Amino acid sequence: MRRLRNDLPYTFRPPRPAGWFRPLGLWANRSHFMERKFRIARLEIDGFDRVKEISAAGHAVLLAPNHADHSDPHVMIDAIARHRMRSHFMAAREVFEISKAGSWALQRMGVFSVDRDGPDLSAIKTAITLLEKSSDPLVIYPEGEIYHHHERLDPLHEGVASILLKAARRMSGGKQAYLVPVGIRFRHDPSVEATFCGRLARLEDRIGWTPRPAMPLDERILRLGAGLLGLKEMEHLGESGRGPLQERLTTLCESLLAAAEARQGRDAKSLTAPERVRAQRYRIRKRLLDAENPPSPAEKTALLDDLDRVFTALQAHSYIGDYLLAEATLDRRAETIMKLEEDLLGFPTYPAPRLARVAAGEPVPVSEMLASGDLPAKGGAAPLTAMLEKRLIDILARL
Repeated sequence: MRRLRNDLPYTFRPPRPAGWFRPLGLWANRSHFMERKFRIARLEIDGFDRVKEISAAGHAVLLAPNHADHSDPHVMIDAIARHRMRSHFMAAREVFEISKAGSWALQRMGVFSVDRDGPDLSAIKTAITLLEKSSDPLVIYPEGEIYHHHERLDPLHEGVASILLKAARRMSGGKQAYLVPVGIRFRHDPSVEATFCGRLARLEDRIGWTPRPAMPLDERILRLGAGLLGLKEMEHLGESGRGPLQERLTTLCESLLAAAEARQGRDAKSLTAPERVRAQRYRIRKRLLDAENPPSPAEKTALLDDLDRVFTALQAHSYIGDYLLAEATLDRRAETIMKLEEDLLGFPTYPAPRLARVAAGEPVPVSEMLASGDLPAKGGAAPLTAMLEKRLIDILARL
């Protein structure tokens, strides 16, 4: 989860798929990103034959995967391409702002941007139009953020369900809309264990600690996490907290959000921590970019400080206090270290081969459910999201 102190204007990037570029893009995706950068040595795919049948029949398919790793989009592109399908992706604006060349390539692969912090009508309209007019699978991640815990699903946003429901109501000529839950899970090669000690030493050094290679591994990971939390508590609350780790994480998250909301106002419809964070980022950035009445230098500094606070609140929310304690497996240890690397160094490392498993669940026949009354014409996003969440949890449990 990278720091988002972003006060730049947003420009929507539409999809501009180019057939001539696609083979090059797929080669780069597999050889550079999957194999070299993210160390995916093998990809196992299940359930995509049914997705292909629905797509070939001309129906609309929205794929909704969990999102726990930076390589998820690359895995999905490859899984879809191996079944000889084209795809579209909705991706965070930040990935388009890394470089102009990268943005150009993403658009030629059918990817379009979304500003997650506000009502991005261009992205919503594009997604609805693609579902209405095309039968190529559209991929949207309902968790919205990357949390680095594959065995736990974060609460889903209703935007995915809302987009598909709106598209379904506009379809004609027998075209049907389907929602497909997709589980993604990574398994680490046992050789990754040999990298833990050196990577933890680098993280300990990053916060000014003397590395403790003789300390038991899990104790060392938890000590580092608690130390990082203590630093954030001192920075924002003035003192280190006491008590169970999860309670301290919750307290820090709530304190930071409440402080920002006291200054910026609270959105009554935003209930979960991620929703409150997005609402605050939207309000803060709207004020920062107010051209008619620009903020003073002092107000701009205060607004940017609040962006830092809500970012830290999301960091605190993203850690599950008992994730490693409940079952200290090789994969959970690796994921926890990767998460600490991202928060301390800016991006996780991928030092050992990994197995990626991707499983598409049973498609949800959204159009049929609307026609039968199993989904209400109004207010259907909440029950559809709940159904998606349950199915994703079931798929992840089997992976």
